[in-house]
Amino acid sequence: MSLKDKIRHDNALRIFEKNYLRFCETDLAAKFRTVNRTLIAINLGLCGFAPEVPYDISKLERVGHSRILVYYSSKGRELLYPLPERYANVVSNQDIDQINSGMKKYKIIRVIKKRGCAAIINRIRGI
Repeated sequence: MSLKDKIRHDNALRIFEKNYLRFCETDLAAKFRTVNRTLIAINLGLCGFAPEVPYDISKLERVGHSRILVYYSSKGRELLYPLPERYANVVSNQDIDQINSGMKKYKIIRVIKKRGCAAIINRIRGI
């Protein structure tokens, strides 16, 4: 597969993320795994997450169509991190409501891959 074909496939996956994945009943962890399989690695940049350390997500807040703030605990302090656009595109309002109400709990983990850094959300409790 040529690079042009890979980029075309990645762009199609972006459309899939925005139009289908956000609104399906799939678990948030599964949605993030789908994003992690994309061609272009999502660089977490200066996120402040130590590699392979799970952080409890206490709250999500949508501040734009493709912008979500993640509130998490670290060393007894409440910190926030803006999710990269690719991840924010797959988070539905229902996912946000479930996390904010405490119905579901997730942890966010920074994983170092060959292609760069990626975020993984693991479900730790639900109904």
